[in-house]
Amino acid sequence: MVEPTVQAEGLTKVYRSYATPWDRLLEGITRRPRHREFRALEDVGFTLPRGEGLALIGENGAGKSTLLKILAGITAPTSGGFRVRGKVASILELGSGFHPEFTGRQNIVLNAAMLGLSQEELRRKMPDIVAFSELGDFIDQPVKTYSTGMAMRLGFSIATQVEPDVLIIDEALSVGDGYFQKKCMDRLRLFVDGGGTLLFCSHAMYYVSAFCQRALWLRHGRAEALGPTEEVVREYENFLVAKTAQAALAGDNAPAPPPPSLPARIASARLLGRETLYTQGDPWELEVAWEAEDPRLAFHLGVGVNRADGVEVCSFATHLDGLAPVSGARAYSARLAIPSLPLVKGEFTLYIFLLDEEGLHIYDQRVIPGSFQVRSPAYVFGLVRVEHTWELDAESGSSVQRSVAGR
Repeated sequence: MVEPTVQAEGLTKVYRSYATPWDRLLEGITRRPRHREFRALEDVGFTLPRGEGLALIGENGAGKSTLLKILAGITAPTSGGFRVRGKVASILELGSGFHPEFTGRQNIVLNAAMLGLSQEELRRKMPDIVAFSELGDFIDQPVKTYSTGMAMRLGFSIATQVEPDVLIIDEALSVGDGYFQKKCMDRLRLFVDGGGTLLFCSHAMYYVSAFCQRALWLRHGRAEALGPTEEVVREYENFLVAKTAQAALAGDNAPAPPPPSLPARIASARLLGRETLYTQGDPWELEVAWEAEDPRLAFHLGVGVNRADGVEVCSFATHLDGLAPVSGARAYSARLAIPSLPLVKGEFTLYIFLLDEEGLHIYDQRVIPGSFQVRSPAYVFGLVRVEHTWELDAESGSSVQRSVAGR
């Protein structure tokens, strides 16, 4: 039996919270508790074999970062145990593991020593680390002068180029620009495909599903669900939908963040031929236009259709249908056609994703609530009309009646 690369049993982490520093001192003198306990993690366990990815998902404060810090050896659990086999590299809090007064190059040497690389290994890998980070002259500037995005570039370059057995990544990649995010995702794909073991924490369910075979949903420090990624993500998303609906009823609507600067963006998306109202069997066609700053970029397109209550109805993607990515221009358009709409009733939301040449990185996305409706002239059960046949046999077996419906 092959031993797992990562194994955790009953991991629990309890932090002590003091109202003032004096309370900590008085507790030490009097031996009487003057603190409150906060359980960041409670009785969490799992095993992860070599060559698999495990996604950690959950809301902020659920215990994901605490678990990753324990597995990376940064903090010790209050109880429970774990074992990680092989060389471990981690990207957790931005700037962690860096000396702010040292240059980027000096920090590479420092981190390489902590990861156990020999001087010969470091000499061979240094050019690749520097090149991947694309920091230019800043590589010889003190890290304290780096922006958060630059610190992420350096940390990711070190962690991936030293060829670890286990790679631990917190939500650090979210601060990078779109170009470097894509570069990181491509590198992660190569790492996983090459047999690396990945622990990946992210709020981006698309990336979670792309890199990880299993997922662990943490809630209030406990394991809410552990299993195949698609099943756990579905449970988590249903939980978020219900929570969002509850918050909307309470009037809790946060302002939307300003749109980021993107190397490619969706310019327009519109349904052709009709306004918004359809009946079952009607032709349905969507046109999407997008723009790119660099004509060398290549694109795939993804489209999802959800019912108004969040039920996923169907999805389409050019890379999954075997189409080659498009490139070589600054402006593009694409049409998705359904000759005969199988939906029979309901209001639907469109999700449109502008993807890279691997269908992995999302350059831009657009959500269009209530984009179209389907009405039925008579009351019908269900969501779609499926082509089918009936075969009816009389009890005597002497006669057979057939009817066909739903075409």
